[in-house]
Amino acid sequence: MGTRAILPLLALLEVGLAFGGLSGDQGWHAVPLFRKPAVSTGQLELVEEGLNVLRAQTEPFAIVSAVGPTRTGKSSILGRAFFRGEHENIFEVGSGVTSHTGGVWIASQPVEVKVADGSTLRVLFIDTEGFSGVGGITSKTYEANLFGLVYLLSSVVIFNTMFPVDASTVASLNAHASHALSMLQALTDSGQLVQKAKPRLVWSIQSFNIYNLHNSGMAATDLLAALRNASRASGAGIAVLGGEAASSSTWLVERLFEQQELVTVRRPHASDEVVANLAKYNSTILSADYLHDADQVRAAAMHDLKAVHRCKEAGTVLTLSECTPQPLVGTDFVAQVSLWLKHGYILDRSDLELDTADEAETLNRLRERNRKWFDEQCATLNEELRTKFYWYREESADNAKLRDEAVAAVDKMMKGFHGAALSRLVESGVFWKFPGKGAMLVEAQADQAMQRCKETLDGTRRHMEGWTASHRATKATPAQELFKKLEAEAPKPSGGLSYKLVAEDSSCFSNAGGAGDIHRLHLGNGMTLEACAEAVSKKCECGRGFEHDKGNDGYCGCGMAGTPNTDCTESDDDFSYGSARYIMFNPACLNQQSEARKRALEQANAAAGGEDGGGALAAAVVKDYDAPKKRRQVCFDVYD
Repeated sequence: MGTRAILPLLALLEVGLAFGGLSGDQGWHAVPLFRKPAVSTGQLELVEEGLNVLRAQTEPFAIVSAVGPTRTGKSSILGRAFFRGEHENIFEVGSGVTSHTGGVWIASQPVEVKVADGSTLRVLFIDTEGFSGVGGITSKTYEANLFGLVYLLSSVVIFNTMFPVDASTVASLNAHASHALSMLQALTDSGQLVQKAKPRLVWSIQSFNIYNLHNSGMAATDLLAALRNASRASGAGIAVLGGEAASSSTWLVERLFEQQELVTVRRPHASDEVVANLAKYNSTILSADYLHDADQVRAAAMHDLKAVHRCKEAGTVLTLSECTPQPLVGTDFVAQVSLWLKHGYILDRSDLELDTADEAETLNRLRERNRKWFDEQCATLNEELRTKFYWYREESADNAKLRDEAVAAVDKMMKGFHGAALSRLVESGVFWKFPGKGAMLVEAQADQAMQRCKETLDGTRRHMEGWTASHRATKATPAQELFKKLEAEAPKPSGGLSYKLVAEDSSCFSNAGGAGDIHRLHLGNGMTLEACAEAVSKKCECGRGFEHDKGNDGYCGCGMAGTPNTDCTESDDDFSYGSARYIMFNPACLNQQSEARKRALEQANAAAGGEDGGGALAAAVVKDYDAPKKRRQVCFDVYD
């Protein structure tokens, strides 16, 4: 199937779609439609509150759903694309690294939109729990059933992932498509034919660096074609789609969806803090590029939108040309969904582990898999704690309370290791083959993992408490006063360089006027501290401030001479875990740097009260030194 070119913004007027189609406060909120079972089976359970939303639909309606990996922005893109304004946070948005949405949620009311033929169609929106969530109890079987049901429910599926994408991302999407195929096969085997047209797929890639496409001379359609070619279909179970799907070069996604379109979505904002806490900020402060891309997601989803229906013709998931649709009202659709849930339950084969290995080998594999899983969970909780301490670094009663709450939250999730690990075990073949020994192994490993993780989290808490205190002390001291004190303390080697540590977990990052990291030079990787200092001393474009990160492949960078970041003080709230910031007192280029510093101060004074704040000078200086960087920060691009 070919892909359609992205609709221009004027096309939004042609389909008569305003931002979300909302007018006034009509009580929009999200209600649960499916939830996880109390006993871990991987099978979703219906929730009456969500079913009542469907039952209330007495006219034709469509469903647009968002699925994808956890913490990639599904909830945000639904809100900003379809409910922008007062209701843009209709689906709750998380602010950490753990999965926020649980189960499947549906908007309490439909949005009315005008479609291409001029008629009005009601649209319900669905948000789902992210795949491979952290801090929750999920399994591949649960995710397989979630994707399969959402596929059957939807007129359009928005598959949301994070940049970058590669063949492994496509393989993941193809694996989810195979789950939908398995569910279709299970329904067919039980006599429940799915007589509906194939839904459409919109693949949204968040935090996309559009210049990667430009540099390759590609458009989004070209990228989709390249990714499609990187995938090959599985031959198992493919007969349910008919003989035409038997080709070994077929992309399963192409056979299960009527059309596929890829939409690139750029970063919402330059600030990590804003990106990680999108629910706190309305769309007026977000990047115009991000909002434009959200418009494109909306346009792609609304294009040729069809109501939920049943085809008159016999057959499973037909093409639009093969189907004569009969729109369904809510009560009929609920009856259909109930049958899908009852007869379409599937097991992910990787959860079964049906092999002929002996007991010792099987339990050893379980032990290794659990160890890796526990380590991943703890590492993510550790990053969560570090991030929250950075967000709430300023001294206040409210921030102290929030830091305490962050400690309590990660401690609570860590104590859930037992339950989560046992639930994973119950859904695996090991439990049914060796229930007693499997459970004892998991219990023992969970105890050990919790002890290790507690030590790690306690260490991070102490480290961040020390950092926040040091950070406040550093901010309270004028920079030049601090540098004079450090210079007096600095060693003065005969013929050598004299420099002093200014701050741990700090870098020369500079986001001048929101224009990006333009006042920092990147000198390379693989350097020792001494080699980094030598490189800074000899590069006259560097100021006195520099950074070194031993744990990040020996990264070395410096503040740019002749800018407000010459001493790496332009962004005094920067936090880069593991990096260290220094000040140099006798660089080889001292005279040239002093002149550059003098010019920078003159420029800054002249620009005081002006609109560009000296940004024009910075832009002119930086263009010759904008080398690629390799830098690690705890404030990463994850949001929901």
